[in-house]
Amino acid sequence: MDVDSKVGAYLQTQQREAPAELAHFFTEFEDLYERKIWHQLTKLVETFINIPEAAPFRIGIYNEFVRDWQKYMNKVKLVLFALAAARQFDSISAAAEFMEKIAKEVDQPESQEAHALALLESAHFRLLLNDLDSTRDTLEKCQRMVESFATVDPVIYASFYRVCADYYKAKASFGQYYKNALLLLACIDIQELTVEDRVQRA
Repeated sequence: MDVDSKVGAYLQTQQREAPAELAHFFTEFEDLYERKIWHQLTKLVETFINIPEAAPFRIGIYNEFVRDWQKYMNKVKLVLFALAAARQFDSISAAAEFMEKIAKEVDQPESQEAHALALLESAHFRLLLNDLDSTRDTLEKCQRMVESFATVDPVIYASFYRVCADYYKAKASFGQYYKNALLLLACIDIQELTVEDRVQRA
C-alpha cells in the first residue's frame, strides 16, 4: 500500500466512523489515492462534498486529505473544496481569512482563474461582515482579472455576479443588483441553487 500514513489513518478512521451511506466514499478515496488516479479522485471528492449529509466532514476532508495531493488537481476545484470547508467554519471572519490564504496559495501565473475565484469568495465573507469597502476593492480587481482572461470557467462568472449582486443589494443600488442577479441566473443551473438562494434571487 502506497498511502501516506497520516492520510491512510484519517481515511480508515472515517471508514469506521462515518454513517453507512458515506463510509464507502472513504474506501474509494483510499483506493484512488493509492493508485494516483487524481482526476477521478477529484471528481469523487466533488461528488462527496456536495452531499448535504457530508457537511460535517468537509473541513476534515480538506485539511487531512485534499491538502496532501492538491498539487495534482485543477486549482479551481481546489478553491471550491476549500470554500466548502470554509462554509462550515463557526466564524465568518475566520472563513474570510482562510479564503484569503487560499487566494495567496493559488496566485500563480497558471492558476489565475483559481486566484480570482478565491478572492471573490473571500470578498463574499467580507461582505457578510459588512466590510463594503474591501468587497468593492476586490470586485474591481477581479473584474479586471476576468476581463483579461482568454476564457473563463462559468463558476468564476457565477461567483463574480453573485458577489456583485449581494454587494449592490447591501448598498441599496437595486438597478445594479437586479442586473447582476440576472447575469448570475444566466450562467448557472437554477437547480443548483439552494431553496434559500432561489427565494433571494426571485
